[in-house]
Amino acid sequence: MEDTREVSAELRRLVDSEPPDHSDTGAILTRGRRGLRRRRLLSAGGAVAGVAAAALAVTFIPNLTTADEEPGVASTQTENPQFSAVPGVPRGEDGAGQRISRQEAERRCALRYPGPKYPLMAHTGRSAGFRSVSTGRYDMRKGPVPAGHPGGPCMIPGGDEPSAALVAAAKADPFPKNPADQLRNCSVDAWVDMTKWRIQVSDRLEQAPEERYPAFKESVLVAISPSGKTAISCGTMGVTAVRLDDLGTDYPRIEWPDGTLGREIAAMLLGSFDCDPTGKFCDRSLPMGWGRAPENTTKVVVQVGSGPKYEAPLNDRWFAFTALDKTKHSSRDRMTVRAYDKDGKLLSKLYPEK
Repeated sequence: MEDTREVSAELRRLVDSEPPDHSDTGAILTRGRRGLRRRRLLSAGGAVAGVAAAALAVTFIPNLTTADEEPGVASTQTENPQFSAVPGVPRGEDGAGQRISRQEAERRCALRYPGPKYPLMAHTGRSAGFRSVSTGRYDMRKGPVPAGHPGGPCMIPGGDEPSAALVAAAKADPFPKNPADQLRNCSVDAWVDMTKWRIQVSDRLEQAPEERYPAFKESVLVAISPSGKTAISCGTMGVTAVRLDDLGTDYPRIEWPDGTLGREIAAMLLGSFDCDPTGKFCDRSLPMGWGRAPENTTKVVVQVGSGPKYEAPLNDRWFAFTALDKTKHSSRDRMTVRAYDKDGKLLSKLYPEK
């Protein structure tokens, strides 16, 4: 299995360099092997590109802030020698999901990705501002990415830069099963020391080689900080911090066709591959997502069209799922993600339905 970080980097470059329509992400995941013809990622508004670029599949509304707001730098968390401080950024949980200006986001991206600087796309209205430990997209309208720039989105870091040893360990084991190693990898992705956090819910998919299909792996998890005030999702969909004590209107939610936003914290996408030349029919689908269901939810059920139903792992309202549907679907087949109570009553449609 190839290095997942290299695959994600390649995928992110494609997302930024090509229109977000249909993307051959299955081929990227297998580094050009023949077999997967096309993988389409669908959001509520249509097709989007990239498993690793989960920010394109949902409406992430970062924060409302002003350019002259300065982030705090103090933290009382005990320092872990496996991490070093990021200049001007709070350590630990305090550096995750922090409201920051575009200038501060660009400064942190420059620290994480040394080399030529490049502006981040500015957001207006309900999407104004930025949060730390989230995805910022470089403004490609300013011209081509300069030589030496990593390209793709910037994962805006927190305040704990992982050591070279931690980075190497995560690279050597990109899909660990051990919870401690999973939290290590999340820490490396987020630049937040999550080694003492708890995994609230997780799901993983390990697909063995089958006929013309190569093996692949996917994973999604949600971890909660010791204080219970912050949640971070990480895995194939990228890394996103949610400040539970500062939600406002800027946490990840799905945008519905009429432009309104879902009530629940949610980030979801539907990947498809082995499609016909028209892209209208695909032999396999990969639903993936995470979020927090309404109160009294005892079951979250995922389904693509009339295909098999998949019950997502659920723990105290938090859910995560990644599944493989081998049923042939058309582009008109919608993904449904529904929350039910113990009596089978439908509490919420977590993903847009016609």
